[in-house]
Amino acid sequence: MTSNATHRHRLARATATAALGALLAALSGCSLSPFHGHADVSDAPLVPRATDVPDDAAGTRARMAAEPGEAFWPYRLGALLAAADSSRAAEAALRRALALDPGHAASLALLSRLLFEQSRHAEAIREVETARARAFPNGMPAALLEGLALHYDAADRIDEANATLGAIPSGGRAGAARVYLTLRGSTPGAADALAAEAAKREPKSAVHQNNLGIARLRAGDPDGAAKAFDRAIDLDAALPGPYYNMAILEKFYRFDDAAAARWFARYRERAAADPDGLAGLIGGDPPIAERKAP
Repeated sequence: MTSNATHRHRLARATATAALGALLAALSGCSLSPFHGHADVSDAPLVPRATDVPDDAAGTRARMAAEPGEAFWPYRLGALLAAADSSRAAEAALRRALALDPGHAASLALLSRLLFEQSRHAEAIREVETARARAFPNGMPAALLEGLALHYDAADRIDEANATLGAIPSGGRAGAARVYLTLRGSTPGAADALAAEAAKREPKSAVHQNNLGIARLRAGDPDGAAKAFDRAIDLDAALPGPYYNMAILEKFYRFDDAAAARWFARYRERAAADPDGLAGLIGGDPPIAERKAP
């Protein structure tokens, strides 16, 4: 039988996997206004007035027709289609935006996310590296480099993932992806300070709280981890990762199978992926618990 320590080592790597979708969502959440050019995605975006940006696909297509040379509008259409789970149409719109402006960072970030969700890592690496060489002569934004590193990591090209992270200027703020990749490394304890700094810097970020919980769990502090996961859920109840991580915590650190099953059932309401095979370990999906679990 596998030892509990081995379980913890294996599961600690996979806990971060459950949060990948949210991390890439954060990368593509830096939507750029069509009115201020090609700002670095690390800059605070100029938020367009509600009357400037339609909230539906039809209105956005009308703006595309009126301003055919502006990359923002196909990007906006791609974002709307992605939110509606129309991945193929969203990808086509994003590629149209990048054809107009190969350096449109928000389009590249969202395309990177869509390709990640489809496990098209080699294609994403090729796309982002091409843009990095051609469109970002002064250096690619940190958020896009972190996303590229995630693809290298998922493709099991660890040396290239680490080299990509190393290309991010030192002294910058640690993004969620950088914390995640540090957690994935052979010295995950190094992620604790990064995770704590990110959570302190952005206290309303559910992703940062989830990463902090993973760091605390790997450090052998299940109570501190549970507090961080619960905070993440309070901030964003739709984020799947904290529920999955709480199921792991209850199953392998507190040895409470019933609580683990309840957390896993709540996770399954939000996502289908099961990187640790918890469904088989827990044994079925019990009734959903109320808002605050056990």
